[in-house]
Amino acid sequence: MNRYLTLTKTFIAAISMSAPQDKRRKVMIIILSLFGIFGVLLPVTITVGVLVNLMTITLQPVGCEPMGIQLMFHVICLFTLIFGINVIFNEFYFSNDIEYLLPWPLQAYQIIASKFTAAFINENMMQFLLVGACIVGYGIASGMGILNWILSIIGILTLPIIPLVYCGILSMLLMAFTRVIRNKDLIQRVSVAILFILVIVLVGSIGFLQNMDIDNYVETLASGDNPFFNTMNIIFPNVPLLIKTFTEGDFLALLGYILANTVAVGIMLLLSEALYFRGVIGLTSSNSNKKAKDIDKLMKTCKQRNPGFSYFMKEIRLLTRTPVFFTNCIAINFLWPIFVYAMLKIQHYEISITRLRQLYAAKDIRIQLFFLLGVIGISVILSAINSLSSNAISREGKHFSFMKYIPISYWTQWNAKALVGILFPAIGVLIFFIPACMVIQVPLVHILLFTLLSLMSISFVSYMGIYIDSIQPKLIWDDEMSVLRENYNTFFSMAISIAFTIIICVGGFFLFCNTTISIGLSALLLILILAIANIIVLVLTRKSGIRNIQEQEEA
Repeated sequence: MNRYLTLTKTFIAAISMSAPQDKRRKVMIIILSLFGIFGVLLPVTITVGVLVNLMTITLQPVGCEPMGIQLMFHVICLFTLIFGINVIFNEFYFSNDIEYLLPWPLQAYQIIASKFTAAFINENMMQFLLVGACIVGYGIASGMGILNWILSIIGILTLPIIPLVYCGILSMLLMAFTRVIRNKDLIQRVSVAILFILVIVLVGSIGFLQNMDIDNYVETLASGDNPFFNTMNIIFPNVPLLIKTFTEGDFLALLGYILANTVAVGIMLLLSEALYFRGVIGLTSSNSNKKAKDIDKLMKTCKQRNPGFSYFMKEIRLLTRTPVFFTNCIAINFLWPIFVYAMLKIQHYEISITRLRQLYAAKDIRIQLFFLLGVIGISVILSAINSLSSNAISREGKHFSFMKYIPISYWTQWNAKALVGILFPAIGVLIFFIPACMVIQVPLVHILLFTLLSLMSISFVSYMGIYIDSIQPKLIWDDEMSVLRENYNTFFSMAISIAFTIIICVGGFFLFCNTTISIGLSALLLILILAIANIIVLVLTRKSGIRNIQEQEEA
């Protein structure tokens, strides 16, 4: 037990961000944390809680009110399983501590138990909040008693266990009996492919949801003859047991829930004794079989270029040649139309291109305002989600000293990283938005205006993200996925971006609707606000951002 606790604390400390180095950085981190809490965590948890509350109230008349929260629990477990595959593989097999652990007199189950616990705690903070929000939403709607609230705490702390156990068992079976997966890059590709398939299936089902008869669906829930619930209850048997535990106060269900989780973890640990060392010994986290080039040949192929351009190309190559960065930072810029399409299909009315063309030609103020605010909202949110800028310095990792010793000024390096953060989201937005405007026959002047607003929005988020990352970059990480998933700077950047989007878009909408301001004046006002925002972040960069890099200790 002592070894397990010691290893767990070590693993948690290894994958956590380091503490701020001085008082100034601590104050900044506290301010950013407040933005994160009020800009992301609270809105998301409140939305989930309200959704479960509404579903519970809707299903109460037919006597199946737990079905709403059960659906949400199944969805949470499903996404934990999908996103946990890559996390568990990396933690079990491709972390840098493996070569140090193997010589020690440790049992396989001790290593697996500690790594599993560390991954469970660090990767499921958001799931804990979502599960808690679901329970609060259900409890308020159903009027749960004190005992039910106490029993529900068990679910908040333990619901993601079985999905992650599935990931652990799958990883050990594949690594022990096959030679298919021998490097972390392939794991990343597989997990991303699964996620893309899930997104495609989800979007493809939107049409079905449009035409679904809610009364018939409720009848299938009440009769217990719903294929989705029947299948998911088999895959995640812990969910119906947990639901029965805190909705009915059933202690037999509680014992069954505890037993299901205990058996699942026990099977994983037993398998680890037989399979883990077989899969991990001799494994390398690198898949490089390239021969070292002759130094003379290498020098002949080198070309002298402008230092700033060379640094910019270094960033491009790093992002495009690393599968984790490519899929999470670059490819995501081109997926947003899928979600916009899904949102439009959910609506109860059709929006045709012909109708949009007619409305824009008639100078319909609402359509023009929709385009004006929409391009800003999409540009800001997309630039924050791709984490290109909010991890720009953290991506350097143990090579951070390279930034300090190369003969290129910090300002030039900063601008090169910012330009990369502008380039990909700008392409991702404009490559779809400009053709859409052309199809709808938006005037050229308006297209140029939308393009300017998009670029100004992306520029603000790019420089802001790098500034946030410079305060406390995550330079110590085992694999590329860690610098993305375990870096709070992405979370902080997203929170500020969401708050900025709400202020600009929602504020702009209400200002326009409640005043006599013209659409042209609204556009000029938005340009002025974005210009001020960019100036502020540039001043911060020159004043303290560069100083953050100078004072940052090496990894």
